[in-house]
Amino acid sequence: MGKIFYKGFSTVAFEEKGAFATANIETVKRDLLNHILTEKGERVMMPSFGTRIPMLAFEPNDERTRNVVENDLREVFDYDPRVELLGLKVSSLPDNNTIVAFADLLYIEFDVRETIRIEIPTQG
Repeated sequence: MGKIFYKGFSTVAFEEKGAFATANIETVKRDLLNHILTEKGERVMMPSFGTRIPMLAFEPNDERTRNVVENDLREVFDYDPRVELLGLKVSSLPDNNTIVAFADLLYIEFDVRETIRIEIPTQG
């Protein structure tokens, strides 16, 4: 493995791999997900940090909700200097009451490109 730029801890990593430690791209992904799942106003002394996404579970699966998801995801990816957003596609899965986003990211220090899938449940 190459040089370690980022270290982190994750209970999810422990459940999957039996270890709490995360490193590099795995840590960046976990940080992005934590940012996405933090409600705006929830973080102490940072009222604009986070997204409205955690509050969308009972919202209709419509264009307004998709726009909220897209705008908030763009803010998260623009906030983190470790990634560059190359493309973002947000669409509905009305049969599953889900909005799904595909974010094409470049992890800058590693020169690695990856598409991540983010699912947001809605009321339908």
